[in-house]
Amino acid sequence: MSNSNANSIIDGPSTSKCTGQIVSSRPTKNYHQSPLNSDESDVDLSDSDPTYTIDKPIRSEHVRISESSPSSSSSAPSRSSSRASRDNGESVPEVTRRSRKRTRNPSKWKQNVAKRLRNSGKSYVSSITKKEVPARSIKGVCECKLKCSENINDTHRQTLFDRYWSIGNVDLQRSYIRSCMMEIKPKYKYTNAEKPRLPNNAFYFTVNNNRIRVCKTFYINTLGISDRQIRTVKQKTDPHGFVSTDNRGKHTSRKPTDPLLIEQIKQHIESIPRIESHFLRDSTSREYFTDSSEPVSASSENGGTSREFISGEKTITELWRDFVKFQTEKGEPTCEYWLYYDIFNKEFNIGFFQPKKDRCNLCMKYELGTPQYKLSIQKKFEDHMNEKEWCRQEKRLDRQNINETNLCAVYDLQAVLQCPTGDTSAFFYNSKLNCLNFTIVQMLKKADPTRDTNDRTAEQVIGAYDNVHSYFWDELQGKRGANEIGSCIFDYLKRLNDQNPNKQLNVIFYSDNCCGQNKNKYIASLYSYAVTCFENIHTITHKYLIKGHTQNEGDNVHSLIEKEIKRNKKSGPIYTPYQYVTLIKNSRKTGKPFHVMELTFDFFIDFQNLQENWGYNYNEDEHKNILAWNAIKVLKFCKAEQFVIYYKTSYSQNEFTKINIRNKRKKMPGPGEIALKKAFSQKQELGEHKKKDLRDLINHNLIPSYYADFYSSIL
Repeated sequence: MSNSNANSIIDGPSTSKCTGQIVSSRPTKNYHQSPLNSDESDVDLSDSDPTYTIDKPIRSEHVRISESSPSSSSSAPSRSSSRASRDNGESVPEVTRRSRKRTRNPSKWKQNVAKRLRNSGKSYVSSITKKEVPARSIKGVCECKLKCSENINDTHRQTLFDRYWSIGNVDLQRSYIRSCMMEIKPKYKYTNAEKPRLPNNAFYFTVNNNRIRVCKTFYINTLGISDRQIRTVKQKTDPHGFVSTDNRGKHTSRKPTDPLLIEQIKQHIESIPRIESHFLRDSTSREYFTDSSEPVSASSENGGTSREFISGEKTITELWRDFVKFQTEKGEPTCEYWLYYDIFNKEFNIGFFQPKKDRCNLCMKYELGTPQYKLSIQKKFEDHMNEKEWCRQEKRLDRQNINETNLCAVYDLQAVLQCPTGDTSAFFYNSKLNCLNFTIVQMLKKADPTRDTNDRTAEQVIGAYDNVHSYFWDELQGKRGANEIGSCIFDYLKRLNDQNPNKQLNVIFYSDNCCGQNKNKYIASLYSYAVTCFENIHTITHKYLIKGHTQNEGDNVHSLIEKEIKRNKKSGPIYTPYQYVTLIKNSRKTGKPFHVMELTFDFFIDFQNLQENWGYNYNEDEHKNILAWNAIKVLKFCKAEQFVIYYKTSYSQNEFTKINIRNKRKKMPGPGEIALKKAFSQKQELGEHKKKDLRDLINHNLIPSYYADFYSSIL
């Protein structure tokens, strides 16, 4: 490790003083597109970065942090796609659809495995007697007048044996035996009228294109078969010389299901609008749907079509009842529950959305793995758990250091809120308007550990969080990428700057690892711009919670909002976004109410444009090492050093790595010459499919006329 930067000092809050190794970079993952806007890249709870790729190994060069400091520390490129084609005309290979439940695999059944081994002449365990049957082998030669052993040597016999059993198909093997047999017609024949004797057969082997006659004993012993195979071939040969196929285990007595009915069931399942699983995107492979309900191509790590999600308001039984009702009203045939259930689980990979966080994928693998597997990932698991503990210790220390100048906040985007929503089935089967709620939770101070009389460690917690800033908008006003998230953060920083004159604020943020929203060069440009242009913002530090362990105070805020929404839905549906605003404001029953800001399209700033004018080097440090954004754990920006990013790849590091985002030899505009531009000049357009569904709800009077005017204005 180079020591060239060992004497550099950074002012402001520092990170953990723990020591340890640096976390290595991880391979880049595939990214899904946003289900809300098809031209918006998005992946959640991931340590991968859609903007950068790693071209060479990382050598960390560090900058020492001042020990006197008190505490620590995109919208991606537009894309649109469909199942079979892209906008540029390139064909996209279709992927195999994965089912929701595990489907049967007859090729792995014990009896079928034994059957394949038996047909290949190999040793197998009988499914009836449970005893091992030895492999087929060549038997001894005969002593007959045809002199079979002299005409065909042992080498040719072995070749015939191997070729016969390599066929591995009983029908083809019987056809081969039939081709080697020829019926003998004697000149004189004495018959019994009641039981006439069947004609004899001569047997032939073809060796080096020569057809050589052999006796039956030599033929059977060479192929390693018995006389039973010969008799079976004779019985299955028709008068035209063809051998009928093996029909064991095959029958056509089942009543076939009407293909039209199966297609109607599939159409009904496909008509259910897909929604986004906000929290579990990284741990489960999924397929996201655009406004037109056309799935966006997204392959899982192990291949196949990704999982889809529908609302958890209904069960499969309720969906089947709706299907029966629809078919009955149209006078079409219905189906039994088992058929609908079978198609739902085997023809589709659909999950019922539940707004909750899953357990850590790596921790579950380690917990359920075999001893050998645990040993193989032991080092990775230990590093993961160490990072989790170090991160929580950092957060605890940051809360203890909160005062007038040291602030700590956590932010997150809540799961998508849809309207209209209610218990009506029509709402379930129609696309709805998506609303987004981004919360910034300002945490309160946690007292230092103290010792009680029993010498036990105890912590006096003053409170979890204080002010909660909620930024609310719908998909007509904006998307959900770096521009939207960055605009909310920028507004929060601006408020802090205006409300704290003549102070040097050290702001620390915590969030998950969503690269499309929180962990990219656009947000980095925002932080750098803020510490440069805001007079009272001295440093900004962003610390990323460890993947799979991102529980934070924002989850509590979102839980309060979801409970309030659930209580309100008992008294009636939610028709418009304005109702959500009221519910969010009333979610907190004690303490300060949530401060809700209703955003319009002209609120959002184009931080992609800011990044292009602010700097160009976001992936190479001053020692020419490539930055792996997916491995970053901490980002830091200081007013004293403009156009500089400091980062860490592990919470155990005591030193930062430095990146100069501007090259002095390249002329770029100064901070005062850069003007922030608006991201949108007008409202966003809804997809045609969504417009159609909303019109249908209005035409069927499922949306009261009091609220219908709102939807009429956006359609």
